[in-house]
Amino acid sequence: MSQHWDEYWQQGHLTSFGASFSGNYSGVLETIWHQDFKCLPDDFKVLDLATGNGALPLLLNQFFADTQKPGEVIGVDLAKINTDLAKLDINNNIDVSLVSHVDCASLPYANNHFDQVISQFGLEYSDLTLSIPEAIRVLKPEGALSLVTHHSRSLVINRNRRILTLISRDETQRVFATMEALVAQMGTLIDAEDLRKVKQDPECERLRHELNQHISALVQFDEDALKDSELLAYVATLFQQGLFWSLEQKTTYLNFAKTQIVTLKERLSELIAASLDESALASLLARLNEYGAVLYSLSQIANEDGQILGWKIVINKTV
Repeated sequence: MSQHWDEYWQQGHLTSFGASFSGNYSGVLETIWHQDFKCLPDDFKVLDLATGNGALPLLLNQFFADTQKPGEVIGVDLAKINTDLAKLDINNNIDVSLVSHVDCASLPYANNHFDQVISQFGLEYSDLTLSIPEAIRVLKPEGALSLVTHHSRSLVINRNRRILTLISRDETQRVFATMEALVAQMGTLIDAEDLRKVKQDPECERLRHELNQHISALVQFDEDALKDSELLAYVATLFQQGLFWSLEQKTTYLNFAKTQIVTLKERLSELIAASLDESALASLLARLNEYGAVLYSLSQIANEDGQILGWKIVINKTV
């Protein structure tokens, strides 16, 4: 995964959904994991792969908050994790640790060590031909690898595919090019008199009209995706809060906004590429016997409205 995931987790997101999902996983996803957690033995050892900012370890810890059941859960991620466990209300019976910069394809743990290995919307970003056998290696015999993965036709993937399509359009690039030209034409504004002069400047008015045309085209293409992309927020910040910034400040902010859109495009491209369709799943499951494992269960996860959220895959180690 790319370095931009370091920056993404540093923003404090708990899940990989970004604007599509706030807080920790809840509802049907929470229920699915609760079913797994209640089967764990005393003094269990659980490993969460591609943990992000530790959503599943925290969910597991919360599940056992009112019990005396002892256990350990370790969350690992290739990116830098941005969760300070010392600031959270952690159940003392459950030892929680989060470890950054761990590659799922080369785990620093002994064979046959964990009762369960879990992952949600994370492991599929890796090379599954490497990470799946590694996960099985560190499992105890008869242990379970329990995965929730992105589905190629899920609610989240469909929503983010729309955002990616929108920010990849020429009009998005033209919005930034026009803002750059308008900022340069406006220069630094000091007071209301400067603003009045700008409004009377024919070139400024032409550029402002051109900017509105590009934004209108994006609204007509997909208004909801435009809102989700935060492009409108960047435009509003520059011409409302930043109207009287210096030219250098405006240019710096524009460069920041462009970088954010480029980073979003990269992240969503990886998200969509990581989603699994039936063909990808069949290819993966066909090799389980080579890894000393068998498929225990496979199902689609859907919300109460019947919209697909992902795949639930449970793989059991046989030896």
